[in-house]
Amino acid sequence: MIKYVKGDLFQLTKTSVTKPLLLAHACNCLGIWGGGIANLFKNRYFSSYELYHTYCHSFQESPTELLGTSLLLPVSSSDAGFVNGNLQENLIIVCLFTSVIGQEAESEIAKNTELALLDLKLKLKNPNLIENKISRSIIKQYNTKIIDSNGLIDINKYIINMPKINAGIFGVPWELTERAIERSKLNCQVFEL
Repeated sequence: MIKYVKGDLFQLTKTSVTKPLLLAHACNCLGIWGGGIANLFKNRYFSSYELYHTYCHSFQESPTELLGTSLLLPVSSSDAGFVNGNLQENLIIVCLFTSVIGQEAESEIAKNTELALLDLKLKLKNPNLIENKISRSIIKQYNTKIIDSNGLIDINKYIINMPKINAGIFGVPWELTERAIERSKLNCQVFEL
């Protein structure tokens, strides 16, 4: 399900949160947050960028292996975008690897988006799959609070907050990405300025 919100995605970080605040964006596989919304993430959460950059470089021989996957990264209290007192330790930056560097066909980037969101969904249900131990701990802790009557994790308690991903530098028509998001069946909140 997609809910559209007028406003700045980063305003969410100025409110108190008691559950993981997931801020997602589409990423390239080369470890570069050099333009668009990615550069804004880099300026606000440089520690997350460094983790992303290091992770991508571990795939420098075959960056295409990252396509269709996700990476959950914590922020640091030393980051420019960190707001004290708002339980920012629950803030997680979600990298959705949708393109190596923006040269794929629009339909391919949209498909990678769907796969990356499905990978994210799997990691939220099975936090042991989350690469970063801090992010893994945040998700594990929250999952203990969202068990449904069948003893399963209620994935619908998560909200994935994002801008109109892929629509900027990657140049993908929003309708293609929108369909990919809908197919993931994740609760997504899309911010529009």
